[in-house]
Amino acid sequence: MEPPSSKHPKFVRWALMLGIVVILNIFFTVLVALALPAPEYGTYCPASKSPEPLSMTAKRCTAAGGVWNDYGTSDAPVSPATKPLSPSGYCDMYAKCQPIYQAANDQHALYAFVIMVGLGVLALVVGLMPIGSSIVSTGLSYGGVLAFIIGSASYWGTAGNWIRLAIALVGLAALLYIGWRRFRD
Repeated sequence: MEPPSSKHPKFVRWALMLGIVVILNIFFTVLVALALPAPEYGTYCPASKSPEPLSMTAKRCTAAGGVWNDYGTSDAPVSPATKPLSPSGYCDMYAKCQPIYQAANDQHALYAFVIMVGLGVLALVVGLMPIGSSIVSTGLSYGGVLAFIIGSASYWGTAGNWIRLAIALVGLAALLYIGWRRFRD
């Protein structure tokens, strides 16, 4: 009887394994999006109608809920006959809501990272178990590693340097441990 690996060409085995890796991570991404919806910008910063920029003043801006930013122009009087009237600053209607949205988005990124890494660990552990198919085990293992990469990359911009170092250290330690325990020569 022939060994099972010779029944299928090598490229078919690779295609199946890569398909498992890709589809597993698409599944993880959709699962995270369904379980933990991202904050909507419009919820924190609803679109509002502001007055025309030329008629906007510091008082009107503040009354509308914005933050007035002065251009710092000189206080020298300008004659409307010689020069058109221009605003002395601008109204930032999003200055108050943007930090709140950013904090919610950062928290979402942290939770999504934790879920994605947890799913990656689960896939890696299941992939290391003898489940009867080396292609499925390999696909799950590589899929778990890719989930680590995707989860870390999506949180990387939000994380501070010490958290980045911790992510890298834990990931490296886990992979080295698995490599030493599971694949001894």
